[in-house]
Amino acid sequence: MADILILGGHGKVALLAEPMLIEAGHNVHAVIRNPDHVADVEQTGAQAIVADLESLDRAGVDALLEGFDVVVWSAGAGGGSPERTWAVDRDAAMKVVDAVARSGARLVMVSYFGASLDHGVSPDEPFYAYAEAKALVDEAIRERVADFVILQPSSLTLDDETGIELDEPAGSIESGEIPRATVARLIAETVAHPAVSRVSIRCNSGDTPVRDALASLAG
Repeated sequence: MADILILGGHGKVALLAEPMLIEAGHNVHAVIRNPDHVADVEQTGAQAIVADLESLDRAGVDALLEGFDVVVWSAGAGGGSPERTWAVDRDAAMKVVDAVARSGARLVMVSYFGASLDHGVSPDEPFYAYAEAKALVDEAIRERVADFVILQPSSLTLDDETGIELDEPAGSIESGEIPRATVARLIAETVAHPAVSRVSIRCNSGDTPVRDALASLAG
């Protein structure tokens, strides 16, 4: 059993992952900004924590993460203004990365398929803030966090859960689609496979069961 903290606990992926983790016997807390979402989160079996990552300072983030074995980042600004994207997807995420580096927890970051410092998105494009923020955070994780898994799913859908197709070797597949439920399963199975560490998992929907795919990465 692990003590798990999910950041972005009312997001579509998080609400699917929470009952999977509860069913596996873990102790799950989910961070949300809006107190109106407490009931939705607690219906999954997770315990809600109302906190605003954007406003927390270093000590506040450290206190929020204290005592957790696994921290899952499934938060995001969800589009909108570049200013909010920078504030959430870069600045708040960086605070969490640094706090995890200090605490020694295992970090599971939900990123996206194209995340790379060489993303090629022009600063004139609306997607630039998100692409740049995710690339910078993913790189910081690789540099600062001892135990991490970066999940890089392709375009998210609301379809039923599937297996996955891994981008192994790197560059062997192009971005496609993957159900949010499958990404939730990836989170749950990443927690269940602690030997899978210091890797980025780029994937589409596919035929290989998620558990088998994770086991193959553990060697």
